[in-house]
Amino acid sequence: MYRILSFDGGGIRGLVTLALLKRLETQIPNLIKGADLLAGTSTGGIIALGLAAGKSVDDMIALYQNNGKDIFDESWFNNIRDLGGLAGADYSQKNLEKLLDGIFADKQLKDLSKRVLIPSFNLDDGDPDATKRTWGPKFFHNFPGEDTDGAESVVDVALDTSAAPTYFPTHGSFIDGGVVPRTPSA
Repeated sequence: MYRILSFDGGGIRGLVTLALLKRLETQIPNLIKGADLLAGTSTGGIIALGLAAGKSVDDMIALYQNNGKDIFDESWFNNIRDLGGLAGADYSQKNLEKLLDGIFADKQLKDLSKRVLIPSFNLDDGDPDATKRTWGPKFFHNFPGEDTDGAESVVDVALDTSAAPTYFPTHGSFIDGGVVPRTPSA
């Protein structure tokens, strides 16, 4: 049997996912420990990465409760920066990146204790031949093999999967995984 836990996107609504997960853990104490793969899109990707890095559900709940206002900054300065939502993304990724740096530091996907699958969408594959450049889905994972993304930074993958268009700017050439599957198991 191969067990997969998959987490939806939805920004701060990740708290709902975590509340359900906490409740499930009371009924199935080894739910997370017994999972073979943690998958998640956008905020679900951040949850999957946090749990795979050894954070508890309570740690992840605290992350959202204590930092939601900083991540989704509605300050007057932010409104001036994006002309009240008319130009650019609603929020900067700077606060989220700082928070993720504090959680994951220099961890790479290969350093995680669980296998992960984190969708994102690459707007430009960077092929040196401009006529061959393409865009398409990218599924970051830490499975062994030639196509592994084990050397990728956990922080970068978290930012890649959560760069929701209109909410956050692109991260490098990546945008939110929700433009591919809202739920990785779908």
